[in-house]
Amino acid sequence: MEHLLNDLKILKDNLENLPVENLDDINLSKTELFIVDINNGFAKSGALYSPRVEALINPITNFTKYISGKVKNIIAFTDCHDENSLELSNYPSHCLISDFESEIVDELKEIGNIKILPKNSTNGFFVLDDIKFESTENIIIVGDCTDICIYQLAITLKSYFNQHNMNKNIIIPVNLVDTYDIPNIHSAELLNIVFFNSLMQNGIKVVKNIKY
Repeated sequence: MEHLLNDLKILKDNLENLPVENLDDINLSKTELFIVDINNGFAKSGALYSPRVEALINPITNFTKYISGKVKNIIAFTDCHDENSLELSNYPSHCLISDFESEIVDELKEIGNIKILPKNSTNGFFVLDDIKFESTENIIIVGDCTDICIYQLAITLKSYFNQHNMNKNIIIPVNLVDTYDIPNIHSAELLNIVFFNSLMQNGIKVVKNIKY
């Protein structure tokens, strides 16, 4: 147990010592912003609502507004299921088609130039068919959840780029990503520590925040 606690402290220290990324050092004209699941069903109300996700709305909206018009694309993924979706056998019913929950939050809608991609699974990669990455240098990923949708998208993108020898920079700012918390079942703090570290070990650039 002592060894496990020591390992956990080391992983936590890794996050506390993360660098800050300067937006001026990123070529925004060759950058994609991916916003994951900042929708009503996770951030406003519903069976999978989380106050931790709701707390991301304003920081993500402010960041998105600032870089809107400067980046190559802004894409917002949102869970969107029909009643027969296999995912609903693992999670409570959520984010059904044409329901309030599957819509991105109004704060993001007001920005205007966001492409919305509905997804029927936790991994947004599988709805990126029309996105071409040849002229992309950077992908910034924000949203939720650290250990599920964020992790799966980032790792799959990195694996895809490795497979095709495409050198792309995937950036995840910790202050714009979070996961939900259920006491004794799903520890947000623990899972953030573990999964952010795993992302780093897999070649994802995890930073404390992006200064702008």
